[in-house]
Amino acid sequence: MLNVSDARFPTRLTWLLFALVTLLIGLTLRQNLKQIESLYLSDTLNSAIHLQDQFQRTDTFLEAMRGQAEERLRSDPQSALTRQLYSYIQQLPDQGLVLDKLPADLPAGLAGNLTGEGPLPPPGSEREARFHLALSLSPLLATASQRLGEEIAWVYFTGVDNFIYLYPWIPSSQFRFSRSIYEKHYWQDALMSPNPTQDTILSRPYEDFAGLGTMVTMSQPLYKDGSLVGMISMDILLSRLQLQLDRLTPALGQYLLLNQYHQVLASSTKEPRIPQDLAPTVQYQWREGALQLTLAVPDTPLLLVHSVTLLPLAWTLAYQSAPTLLAILFLLLAALSNLRSHRLNQRLNYLSCHDALTGAFNRHYLVLLEQTGSLARLRPGMLMFDADHFKRVNDNFGHAVGDIVLIRLVQICQQQLGPSDRLVRWGGEEFLLLIGHSDVSRLGELAEQIRIAVADHDWATIEPDLAVTISLGYYPHEESVQLHEAVRRADMALYQAKANGRNRSERWLGDAS
Repeated sequence: MLNVSDARFPTRLTWLLFALVTLLIGLTLRQNLKQIESLYLSDTLNSAIHLQDQFQRTDTFLEAMRGQAEERLRSDPQSALTRQLYSYIQQLPDQGLVLDKLPADLPAGLAGNLTGEGPLPPPGSEREARFHLALSLSPLLATASQRLGEEIAWVYFTGVDNFIYLYPWIPSSQFRFSRSIYEKHYWQDALMSPNPTQDTILSRPYEDFAGLGTMVTMSQPLYKDGSLVGMISMDILLSRLQLQLDRLTPALGQYLLLNQYHQVLASSTKEPRIPQDLAPTVQYQWREGALQLTLAVPDTPLLLVHSVTLLPLAWTLAYQSAPTLLAILFLLLAALSNLRSHRLNQRLNYLSCHDALTGAFNRHYLVLLEQTGSLARLRPGMLMFDADHFKRVNDNFGHAVGDIVLIRLVQICQQQLGPSDRLVRWGGEEFLLLIGHSDVSRLGELAEQIRIAVADHDWATIEPDLAVTISLGYYPHEESVQLHEAVRRADMALYQAKANGRNRSERWLGDAS
């Protein structure tokens, strides 16, 4: 039997191809997304480490100053330097205490300005000791300011008894102590935070007393015998944090630097949006419409959030995946072109073996059967039929109706055939049936079965006065008889059926009959 491909096969193959391409694209995008996540996870971790280093540098100086202050509290805080500076503290009318004039022989940049409420404390009093304590921190305040440079704005000691020692030195006309200092976040946050381990406390953002801008304060409370003596503090301008974050921000996505209160300290976007879910993660997660990584900066109260929204992520994925996607696209086009060629060849093969009007096989198919040896294996009996008075159908009803009759005849006939039977349009209204592995009785029964099916069909559904019958002739298979001779004998039997009145079937019994 000649193998004629199922016409649905290319369609199924096309869908399978598209499914495979979709899978490849998905795997490519997923792999590239993992690479992007790995790259920016490393960048964000490095940024967090950088911020940790900056925080720890400031924290180291604060702890050193607290350590020295505690040592001075246990001994005598007075020294030659503190006594010299203390002697220059003035009490101005309506302005309180100020250190607006420094000793001429004092090295430049060694001292700050002490301002507070007057009067000067009595000699030997606790307040006098705290003044000397604050002044004794001058070398450390100067060193911290020089080492940390622009990272900090102010370094200072705030006493509980209404004074502040501020470094670097500025005149009291620009800034002096006010009791409103105790209402600022840096003081209130330090007092309210449980701190048994005496860790550095980071305040909420607030406006600078001296008008430099919004800042946060890192503070170390100083205690003596369980009572608060004062606060050693360093101020960091948010504008400086912003500059640091701008240098760290990666090319893709946005950074948010948050404090322990989830307030924005710095952001790489002008209008930052604080995510609702800020639980720290170790990998990127899809949260609130963005790919998000939230890192707790080690040993600090800070959170660093890296988020990438969908559109920039999609562009980056497309750009990074472009070479692979183009390769997949070219493979798809090549495969589709191959499928198109396959469909075209299949169509040409179908047309070469089938009648264009009825869909029945044609004579070329019969030649192929013989050439491939399928005909010999089929061992077919020959059954030939044609429509009786078909010319009248064309004359009375038109050739269009005639075509419909031929199509319907093929449909009726195919309903009676088995899987090994073949229907061939022999020419015009004449058809040849190859009935596989059949004997003479099977041929006779099938001929009558087809004849009756045609005669009983409701042809009036095509035209009201239309009636169609067929005449059939058949010849059983014989090994010694060639194909063309077997067809000729079936054709002779068909003519005998017509001669005997039409709408009947006849077996070939010899040319003389």
